[in-house]
Amino acid sequence: MNVKSWLESLLKRMLGIDRRALSAPILALILLVVGVALAIVVASMAGGFLFGWGTSSRVTIEKTDIIVTPADGKAYITVDIRNSGGSRLTGCEVTVTGEGLSSPVSLTGGLADLNPGQTTTFKASAVDGLQSGRIYVVSVTCTGPGGATVNDQKTAPAHI
Repeated sequence: MNVKSWLESLLKRMLGIDRRALSAPILALILLVVGVALAIVVASMAGGFLFGWGTSSRVTIEKTDIIVTPADGKAYITVDIRNSGGSRLTGCEVTVTGEGLSSPVSLTGGLADLNPGQTTTFKASAVDGLQSGRIYVVSVTCTGPGGATVNDQKTAPAHI
């Protein structure tokens, strides 16, 4: 057998119809069943993640700002928080801790109870002990349904 006839037979076998192969309707049915099964698996996983997250309790510190005035050394603190979960939060408290503070600074003025998606701002004015350039820890703690405690922490630099 020469090379030319061997290549021709190889091409015929590669391009030809093999009677042992699956028919097109059977192959389409198998692909459809596998596709539907994968879609069901993905939908159930996504539903568990999304709907479980949507009803959970969660609080997030959106923004913090600690300004120290150079003239008198007093600090002015502003913290924005958000109820980023799907259930009502109650008793929210915001505190600032860090080097130079003998006790945590409690912030006031914000709403203690937050509905899902709601934001509020806590503030403290003329606070002693904070220094520009130092990093402080801002913490928020709230109570969710059933008495579950939810919290968030962020660091924030004090600046002039």
